[in-house]
Amino acid sequence: MKVRDVIGTVLLVGVVLAPSVRGAEPDLRSARRALDENQPAQALAVLRELRAGNPGDPWLQYNEGVAAYAARDFERADQLWQELATRELPQKLRDRVWVQIGNASFRRGEPLENSDPQAALQLWEQSRESYRIYLVNKPKDQKVRHNLKVVELRLARLHARLAADLLKEARKQSRLENQIQLMQAALDHQRTAEHLDPENPERRQERQNTEKQLAEKFNQKAAKEEQRADATLEKSNPPPWERQQAMKELRKALSDYQEARSLDPENQQAAQGEQRVQEKLAQLLAQEGRQLQQEAQQNAQRNPDEAIDKYEKALEKYEEALELNRNNEMAQQGSEEVKQALENLHMERGDQQAQEGERQESRNLAQATQQMLSALRHYQEALEINPENTAAPRKIAALQQKLPGLLNELGERERQRSAQEEGKSLENAIAHMEKAATSFQRSQEVQPENNEQARIGEEQARQELARMRQQLAARNAQRPQQPEKNQHANRDTQDSFWSLLHQVKDEDKQREYEQARRAPTEAYTPDQNRIFKNW
Repeated sequence: MKVRDVIGTVLLVGVVLAPSVRGAEPDLRSARRALDENQPAQALAVLRELRAGNPGDPWLQYNEGVAAYAARDFERADQLWQELATRELPQKLRDRVWVQIGNASFRRGEPLENSDPQAALQLWEQSRESYRIYLVNKPKDQKVRHNLKVVELRLARLHARLAADLLKEARKQSRLENQIQLMQAALDHQRTAEHLDPENPERRQERQNTEKQLAEKFNQKAAKEEQRADATLEKSNPPPWERQQAMKELRKALSDYQEARSLDPENQQAAQGEQRVQEKLAQLLAQEGRQLQQEAQQNAQRNPDEAIDKYEKALEKYEEALELNRNNEMAQQGSEEVKQALENLHMERGDQQAQEGERQESRNLAQATQQMLSALRHYQEALEINPENTAAPRKIAALQQKLPGLLNELGERERQRSAQEEGKSLENAIAHMEKAATSFQRSQEVQPENNEQARIGEEQARQELARMRQQLAARNAQRPQQPEKNQHANRDTQDSFWSLLHQVKDEDKQREYEQARRAPTEAYTPDQNRIFKNW
């Protein structure tokens, strides 16, 4: 059956000119008679007059679209039906509207197939989606289902044609990157065509041919990138910037070889290139890790914290190298050496800071607790690197036993200082109370169980903070307002901000956030909440 015959048949099934206006039955009959006698212009004139007397009647608007369609004014018919689709309609009418939008959109695209294929593509996609919407409610309607198939076949043919045009244009390009870009666009069209017409072997063959050709283009691109990196790898000691550039080229080459393999899994050139580049990239990463490791060793005594940072970066490089090539000996050896050095350095720093904290305990409690907390983190890091470390658990336990009492004592001192400052400087009082709340909170993090003093202390500190902040806000509100000139200068910005906020703000999520923010904090569990490096 021809496409034109199918579309017309479905339209005529939908032409039921409902007498929606009381007393208008004779006019509707005359409009129907005019359509039957192939006089759509006369029917359209009658329906326009009826609709002018009752512009809100959806059935009259639908019927006017039917007459406009019969008069081959497909654009006007499409406009009338799309306007109806945005309104609340009886389900029976809504179903008819979606079918007619599919009909009109298809007809609008027909004359554009050769002159403006992109416009035709858009209209036929609209037609297809309209039929699909209708079939959700009426899946057994064989005429509309057949129409959908016809539209999909025409779409598939158009996608295939657009793909052929792009491939032809790609062959004219001299730059490899431009060829790849055009071929990728063509492949997108071919995949869509195959999806729309899966039973057509020609569509599958077109897609497979393009994938193989595109895989070869990616192989060519990767080979050039690999060659540029090789010029650096051949040097015994290239400068850092040149090594970084080579690494960048190898990463691009690796990505392109992998893309070629995804397009053509049997492409041996891509498989061999991927493995070769992974080995080269792993070696570069291992060399970079070795350099960072040497820098860390030089700084270990003079600046241990900087050395730790260097070791961690070196370990990241070694691990990345091993992900690419598990057999890279330099990365294997360097990874083990760095882990051992890091474990030792964390233990040494933990001992130093724990001792420093004990010395300062009687002179500067805040500094002492800070040193001990830092020591605790170092011991935890060492234990994370090596779970078999026998000294770290004992030292962690000693600090976890001592720190809560010191932190609670520090919190009480800061609360007292806040009370002393409140009459002099509300800002200073708030600052001391914030320190108190933080101290009580850290105490609970170290010892989440059986730490009632810290829990009550934090709760009271938070209440005092809320009270003082409210007082500060009230005091600031009593100060003279900005000059009128400044208010006008800021008004546009404020209006714009609140307008934007209104657009993006989700009130339900905002309420969830506020409730969570006001809820009590969850107890700190060291085994679950410690922040460790992911080795």
